[in-house]
Amino acid sequence: MISSAASAARQCRGSPPSRGGAAGAGASLAFACDFVVAARGAQVTAAYVRAGLTPDGGLSAMLTERLPKALVSEMLLLGAPVAAERLAELGAINGLCDPGEALTAAMDLASRIAAGPAAAQSRIKALIASAEDTPFAAQLDAERDAMATAVAGPEAREGIGAFLEKRRPDFAALRGTS
Repeated sequence: MISSAASAARQCRGSPPSRGGAAGAGASLAFACDFVVAARGAQVTAAYVRAGLTPDGGLSAMLTERLPKALVSEMLLLGAPVAAERLAELGAINGLCDPGEALTAAMDLASRIAAGPAAAQSRIKALIASAEDTPFAAQLDAERDAMATAVAGPEAREGIGAFLEKRRPDFAALRGTS
């Protein structure tokens, strides 16, 4: 169940807020997302080991993608909590906000994402996902192909037109939900 939820979260374009912190499956779901917003003072804990368990929901993979191995080992082998501020300094959390403001900050971020060009964002997510394990020349080819698809599409017409007309693009109108 957690694995399915984490897998689904990796496909979304949103951001879960962390108000008081995230532990176990909550951490798995948070780190499965592209963006993570947390309140200052929040902590992330993967205390599975304290119960004689191992991480699930892809947490070991997602933490390893975002953090130094030494910190991942500390979190998973000792169940040590890590402050949101430290995770933000290391680039594992995108934004910090004041306590009580995490939901508002996450909703603001989600609105910005939702207002963007969904097809281009989807292609960008695919490029980011493949970049680490793809040879540079092959990544250049993938970027070229993605650009060729993008430039011929309605999002590029809207984006370039908006730039030339000195206005904000309205990508939501392309989805019929302005």
